[in-house]
Amino acid sequence: MSPPAAHFEGCLLGVMIGDSVGARFEGMEHAAIRHRDATAEKLVEVAPGPYTAVTEMTAAVAESLSEHPEFDGADMAARLLDYHSAERGYGQGTVSSYERLSHGCPWNEAGLGEAGRGCFGNGAASRSAAVGLLGTEDAEWLRWVAEEAAGITHQHALGCEGAALLALAVALALSSRGRRLSGSGFLERLAAETQLREFRSRLETAVFLVEGDREPKVIVDRLGNNSTALGSVVTALYCFAAHPATFDDAVALAASLGGNASAVAAMTGAVSGAHLGRDALPRHWVDGLQVGRVSPQGLGALARRLAELSR
Repeated sequence: MSPPAAHFEGCLLGVMIGDSVGARFEGMEHAAIRHRDATAEKLVEVAPGPYTAVTEMTAAVAESLSEHPEFDGADMAARLLDYHSAERGYGQGTVSSYERLSHGCPWNEAGLGEAGRGCFGNGAASRSAAVGLLGTEDAEWLRWVAEEAAGITHQHALGCEGAALLALAVALALSSRGRRLSGSGFLERLAAETQLREFRSRLETAVFLVEGDREPKVIVDRLGNNSTALGSVVTALYCFAAHPATFDDAVALAASLGGNASAVAAMTGAVSGAHLGRDALPRHWVDGLQVGRVSPQGLGALARRLAELSR
């Protein structure tokens, strides 16, 4: 079994790669992507684009947990605000929560929208990889932190459950490192862990799809490719489960679905990178990543700090 640190790095860098590759296809129809990049081989050759809000938020969460591994909501909220760059493409629910935070709203109330409605988008899920890295030995702690961290911006049950599910998937993938993983078994395990029937139903559908040769249109129609937690998290888990032994194939599949491709591919990359480790990440994708406030080197350093804390 390879050292955990390599898999922590694989996870966080996997987020940035998936986000940056998926950004090339953001908002596109899967049919148009397939017409332009007809084969999986061509998709794997695509150079990464600029990273999006997903990478910024992932770095903020990882940084906060590296300093406060037992979770500090006020600190995490402050770091999310500090990393925020409007040009990176944040969802409206997240932006609204950030505005409330910047005006002094407590971190555990900022995620409540008008009339107490919470956001059910995938922003919280897409940034929750680091929670899964630290929670492999304590599922109860993992779920609690995932839900609390999600609630900073997403207090709807679907948004919170999406975050918990992605973190659970990362933890399961990490704990299975060095071993062959059954895609359908992976999805079945997560279906047994989810607390909402909406996600359980999608995961059961994903098990059916992963056992057959399905076209992208079927995946999108049955699982989704949008910016809601319900319409993206299970899709990302399916993409990993369809190619559990090959990082580039899993991420290329996620990107090829279009829609909210940056978030779907980022979540796929998080799980695949946690399972396979840094050495499985294609070198041309790592070398092609944009360096900004977040950099591959900075994410690698955060990953190593989290790995130290997990021991």
